[in-house]
Amino acid sequence: MFERLGEKVERLKQEAEAGRADRIDYRCRACGERFHREQETCPDCGSAEVGRIEE
Repeated sequence: MFERLGEKVERLKQEAEAGRADRIDYRCRACGERFHREQETCPDCGSAEVGRIEE
């Protein structure tokens, strides 16, 4: 029982990580860093040149 539960948890974890990789919605125009949530400044370089990725 616990082995099956562990397998399901691992599968859900992998699916969540894959989904997160597909949801990069914002990018710093100065350094190119990408992130999921809107930020006032880039968490990597501190630039205010942050915008939503247009597709």
